[in-house]
Amino acid sequence: MERVAAAPSLQDLPVTVIVEADSVSAVRGHAAAVGGTLRFSVNNLHEVVLPGGKLSQLIGRLPSAYVVRFPYPHQALAVTGQGVALTGAGDMQTLGQNGAGIKIGIIDLGFTGLSTSQSKGELPVNLSIVDYTGTGNNGTDHGTNVAEIVYEMAPGASLYLAKIDTEVQLSQAVNAMAAAGVKVINHSVAWFGAAFYDGTGPICDIANAANTAGMQWVNAMGNHRYMHYLGTFADANADLRHEFATGQNYNTMSLTAGSAVTLMLNWKAYPQTTVDYNLYLYNGNPDAGGTQVASSTNKQSGNGGSWYPTPHEQIDHTPSTTGTYYIVVKKVSSSTANLPLTLFSSSANLVTRTYASSIVQPADCANVIGAGATNLSDVAESFSSEGPTTDGRAKPDVAGPDRVQTSLTGNFAGTSAASPHVAGAVALLMAQNPGLSLTQIKWLLTSTAKDVSTPGYDYRTGYGRISLDADADGYNHDTDNCRLVSNPTQLDTDGDGIGDTCDNDIDGDGLTNTQEAALGTDPTKPDTDGDGLTDSAEANTYSTNPLMADTDGDGLTDGQEVNTYGTNPNSSNKGDLAPINTLDGQTNVADLMMLIRFVGGLDTPAARDLILGDMNGDNVLDVRDVLLLRRSLGY
Repeated sequence: MERVAAAPSLQDLPVTVIVEADSVSAVRGHAAAVGGTLRFSVNNLHEVVLPGGKLSQLIGRLPSAYVVRFPYPHQALAVTGQGVALTGAGDMQTLGQNGAGIKIGIIDLGFTGLSTSQSKGELPVNLSIVDYTGTGNNGTDHGTNVAEIVYEMAPGASLYLAKIDTEVQLSQAVNAMAAAGVKVINHSVAWFGAAFYDGTGPICDIANAANTAGMQWVNAMGNHRYMHYLGTFADANADLRHEFATGQNYNTMSLTAGSAVTLMLNWKAYPQTTVDYNLYLYNGNPDAGGTQVASSTNKQSGNGGSWYPTPHEQIDHTPSTTGTYYIVVKKVSSSTANLPLTLFSSSANLVTRTYASSIVQPADCANVIGAGATNLSDVAESFSSEGPTTDGRAKPDVAGPDRVQTSLTGNFAGTSAASPHVAGAVALLMAQNPGLSLTQIKWLLTSTAKDVSTPGYDYRTGYGRISLDADADGYNHDTDNCRLVSNPTQLDTDGDGIGDTCDNDIDGDGLTNTQEAALGTDPTKPDTDGDGLTDSAEANTYSTNPLMADTDGDGLTDGQEVNTYGTNPNSSNKGDLAPINTLDGQTNVADLMMLIRFVGGLDTPAARDLILGDMNGDNVLDVRDVLLLRRSLGY
């Protein structure tokens, strides 16, 4: 029979078990005998409800061939993302911290499926949503997925959704959210070309303004670690083309017919420049007959009607054939300065690439919390953009989990999924600590993070994957041995991983602390009387006295009798010496003769014999013990 035990806290509460048996009437009768009820029977499966404290009695009454188990795990179709438990947000919610009173803004590119998500209970019906694009709230379900994660993390918070498509609309949305009292903004969107990814430019101006207005901005780091190149323009052979590697005047990527790609080239000459670089795309090696299929040749080289002062070139191309495509960066003349440049691809990996500083905006902004991505096994996602910023500042700040389930997808991956986990965590911390500044909230977030990559801070996961300290005792979700009750000492007497503060059985002896109090035993010692048997074994198995080392007073401890000699610890074995090296449970003339041989030196007594033959308790075997044993036998 499969044995199950109800948790001590459920002793008086009803529990449901499944009994697998052929006889309905037998199950019904045994259940009724312990105060339970047979609710349903289907074939050989029988659902029984009974008081938790009666479960062991039911198991004891049922034939050994019957199986007793808890119902198989199950859940409703409403989705709870895996990141809630992983990050400690579930702990916060259990303690009543669900983000209530905090307003969270989600600025994204579309909210397709929003009404469906609301109908399933994955998003609240009373959220606010504004379309700044004039095209309606649909277009992509990206923002809906993001919003679901935020809501799962902080279900008590109020949500303010905004669909935008330009930096002007972005600014409008931020201003409206500031006026509405929003305290957290999540932006799982990447911006390119506005600056050299060094925390400057108009996008960072918007994000920093939000911070000044009292809002904490959280942004996805980007998924561009394989789709990024950074270097300084080099032209050793003087053909005006940048060398991505020594002697290599191009970069390459593999494209699939019909799958669009965008290439974004920037160089370090913001906000305006006359340094002029151009961007070209070839279907084939340009030095071996490859055909140019796209180009971006904005004029940065001087004033005029066609002058384009921003150091930015961009190609949007949908290939008609599948194959290897070649990227060329060219300067307009030999006198053009050689400056640091960066190249991003929107979708295709670059063969010659730079992992470092593959951050998108506004994750690079000083007051933004940049969120990298780790999978559900705490491994940094290979594509998650890597720090530092191009001006050398530490990013990301933290990492959040991705590859989680929403009502719209079973695998929402990328830093777009990581960021709303972080934003939700920020909202929870704000609700828990209403008097703290944004700087202090960020410190709480980063200082409790779980280090999951290179020891210490690293450019893949920052300070680590977020791990909240719900009970505020200085230990995060991943290290706290008592997550819902403050226990700064982390004392764990029995070493079972559950701190004493929340452990129902502190010493791990099988008796609850309440049961030990009733027995008078020490709840911090598994063997109160030190006799070699746990308090639970004495009370529940052998019916010995857990406060008395030798229950039957025969000189052998209860533990010696059970573990060494196999005798009954409740029945005295005093004087039981024969046959030699064996206890037969009887005291007779054979035992007397054996004692005489021990006293006379004819045989050597074992340690057990010295105890059982010592009839007067003076720790010596002599004639007085012989006389006492003889008298007890009636001789």
